[in-house]
Amino acid sequence: MKYLCLIIVSLFVLLNSAVLGQSLKLVGNVGGYDVEMYLDSSNYDTGELYGKYRYLSQKEFLTIEGKNYGEVISIEEFYKNKKTGEFLLEYDSIYLNGWWISETKTFPVELKIEDYSSAILNVKGNVDLAKECSSDIPGIYRVDYVFINDYFASEDNPVFELGHNGGSAKFEYTENGDLKFEIEMVCGPTYHFAIAEGIAYKKGDKFVYVSEKNEWDDELCEIEFTFTNKKVYAVANHSYACGFGARAYIDDELIKVADF
Repeated sequence: MKYLCLIIVSLFVLLNSAVLGQSLKLVGNVGGYDVEMYLDSSNYDTGELYGKYRYLSQKEFLTIEGKNYGEVISIEEFYKNKKTGEFLLEYDSIYLNGWWISETKTFPVELKIEDYSSAILNVKGNVDLAKECSSDIPGIYRVDYVFINDYFASEDNPVFELGHNGGSAKFEYTENGDLKFEIEMVCGPTYHFAIAEGIAYKKGDKFVYVSEKNEWDDELCEIEFTFTNKKVYAVANHSYACGFGARAYIDDELIKVADF
């Protein structure tokens, strides 16, 4: 019975971490050329994807591997083990639209899921991680915004990249019951940083950090943290006084993703 239980538990972990034995078919075009794509396996915990695709005018498939970030999917293609291009795709319902990019060319991509019953595009997110955490304040919190960054693109220079905004915060109690914190956020398509650390003190239903007065600015940096339902809303009053980068700020709701 003991070994049977171990087998059942192992099978449960496997089924919840990877989707095997299924194939999700997508059809559409890359730069106007008809293609078909098959995603043959995925990992629910990491978002990793594997499969193949081909242009309908060609018999041979290219292998693909990528990562699912939820609303954005990044996929690299390989021919005879050499990377020949990559896809940056926004995922909306049954459509994946975006761009195919190589070292010399960029083409628009339009794909549609033919078999939507597959679970291959399911991926573990911060909300799922929060379910595994305690309701206590100490821990690690995150917020993630992944997007196709076209900030540097123009008609003459169609440059696209995978953009990451958001960040993380770490909280732990001091011996006095105050809250030691570290927080780092990335803001905007130009990736400026808002970084702060210190001790926040309980004030009503919030924890508040106030910086010491400095010689170059009369304004003090003040950061408020409000905790509820395994989330924290963090907001800073003044980016310059807090020493953040240009166009960087803290004004986000982060979800608890790990206990200590």
